[in-house]
Amino acid sequence: MTAHRLHHLNYERSALEALFGGRGYLLFFIALSASVSVLYMFLLPSLPLGGFVFYAIEFITPIQVAFALIFGVLIGLVVTLNVYAFRLRASSAKSLTVGSVLASLVNGLCCTPIIPSLIAMTGVSTPVLYSISPRIQLFFETNSEYFYSLSVVLLLISIHYLSRSISACCLEKRG
Repeated sequence: MTAHRLHHLNYERSALEALFGGRGYLLFFIALSASVSVLYMFLLPSLPLGGFVFYAIEFITPIQVAFALIFGVLIGLVVTLNVYAFRLRASSAKSLTVGSVLASLVNGLCCTPIIPSLIAMTGVSTPVLYSISPRIQLFFETNSEYFYSLSVVLLLISIHYLSRSISACCLEKRG
């Protein structure tokens, strides 16, 4: 990386140093990351089955394992940063976490009842619902890796803005 790019990571570095300066936040982050990763290990292969089923773990793919681990770490970091920022009374903490966690759940659109429910609320008939819903869900299923990647990018953006907010708050308290 160039020195210019490393300069952009100053917010993240200073926020992480402040966050993990004490053991409590580190332990919270590790426990939360592990829990979320395990949840996603079961959730991602369950989505095509239309619900959360434990035996779906047998069908997990390597890409799903990678994304489950990435989601676990990033969501754990976002939530831990948010808790830290909230305690510091840093600006924008709450809205960033809610938005990033919701963005990471976009992969649930492929096979959950969300899309059929949204279509049904428009008042369409059952035959129309059954003809439209599977096509929309298939789109999300066949492009799931793109949606997973988009979720990762949104989580990274959230981490950046939370880090910036925490860094600014820490500088104000020092000054």
